[in-house]
Amino acid sequence: MEKHKTELLEDIAGLISIPSVASYDPSSPYPFGEKCAEAIQYILDLGQRYGLQTFNREYYCAEIRMGDEAKRSIGIWGHVDVVPAGEGWSYPPFFCTQKGNFLIGRGVQDNKGAVIAVLYALRFIQELGIPLNYQLQHIIGSGEEIGMFDVAYYRKHYHAPDFNIVADSGFPVCYGEKGMLSVTLCCDIADSSILRIQGGVVSNSVPGYAELIIRRDEAATAKLSLLPSHIQYSQTDEEITLFAVGKSGHAAFPQGTSNAIAILLEPLLRSTWFEESTHYQLEKIYDICKHYDGRALGIHCEDKLSGALTCVGTLLQGRDGRLEIELNIRYPIHQSSKMLLQQLQESGFTLTNVHDSEPSYYNPDTPEVKCLMQVYQVVTGEQAEPFVMGGGTYARKLPYAVGFGPGLPTDVSELDLPPGHGQIHGPDEVQSIPNLITALKIYIVALLELNEL
Repeated sequence: MEKHKTELLEDIAGLISIPSVASYDPSSPYPFGEKCAEAIQYILDLGQRYGLQTFNREYYCAEIRMGDEAKRSIGIWGHVDVVPAGEGWSYPPFFCTQKGNFLIGRGVQDNKGAVIAVLYALRFIQELGIPLNYQLQHIIGSGEEIGMFDVAYYRKHYHAPDFNIVADSGFPVCYGEKGMLSVTLCCDIADSSILRIQGGVVSNSVPGYAELIIRRDEAATAKLSLLPSHIQYSQTDEEITLFAVGKSGHAAFPQGTSNAIAILLEPLLRSTWFEESTHYQLEKIYDICKHYDGRALGIHCEDKLSGALTCVGTLLQGRDGRLEIELNIRYPIHQSSKMLLQQLQESGFTLTNVHDSEPSYYNPDTPEVKCLMQVYQVVTGEQAEPFVMGGGTYARKLPYAVGFGPGLPTDVSELDLPPGHGQIHGPDEVQSIPNLITALKIYIVALLELNEL
């Protein structure tokens, strides 16, 4: 592995340089856009270069195979699409910056670094000529971040492997995922001074930026001097733009983030910038975005297996007297989404764009999970338990599927990044090189140990 380390990092850098933010058009020959197709082709070219069987699944997925097709099959999944870069980066998002033992760039964690690491695990087995008594399929999608239509297409047209590993979570083994409920809350606002209010970039990230544009008049201008220093503004003869910066991050793991929508609204509500009815509606939006437990909407719940519900206001849009906020809700495995929706209907908002992805669960007391757990413990020397998480991966769309890495605890303090930077879906996304090498070792040993089952 040391011999190929430089090449590994170069291959990751090449993939990071492709801004593969997906948009879905099933009528196009490139269903998730030309850049996602370019990323798929990049992976296929690498697979061919390293002597592996490659298949282009109509630019929905790339597939790289080895082993005997007549035998049982094991899939290991990843994706090359990424969320938009967003605001506030200290480093160029679509250039892989190496700083010491770290890589910085959009996708180094989620999920391009893992895709290349798994590819190198296959390359390792191939170059050493180790026979497999199963067919190994490395399947790489290009629409994971926007609905996983890539996996739906694959399963409709091709046979899914008998057992599936999704390399898009943390170690050791993730055997369950909370349900994912997306819903947009809508209401009318009467305050004609509001020209536009918006926050957030993508539906599965905590907003790192929010802004409000209002008509400029004497009353509004007089209030500018009362704003706290973290609310910034600019103005023209006709408009005032107020904006705030938060700490972004993945909506499935909101702890430690700060929603920019709440940061923007808090001092404005305290200083009565809005008409009474609009103030009331924005106060509810503030409560939703300030807290991540759903209590503001009466939907807080939890269970022993998967923990507490999280609810994040991720996308806010308001103009022309209409206000909409999209919620990203991760609910416990034993909770009914129907009950949550019934409660949301009593919130005073109109509900639109409701999308529900049910929780997933795979029995951890199986030979495959026990094998993966043992490999993790032997390679790392760490004792850990399998877990359930709030994140949503391909595992929820596949039969007999678990998450298995590559995430390991990472301390990025030596990079001296601004607060909130360095995380998945946030600015200056970081991947530890030593951790990625450890993950590669785990994958190699796991694929060989699965050979013995």
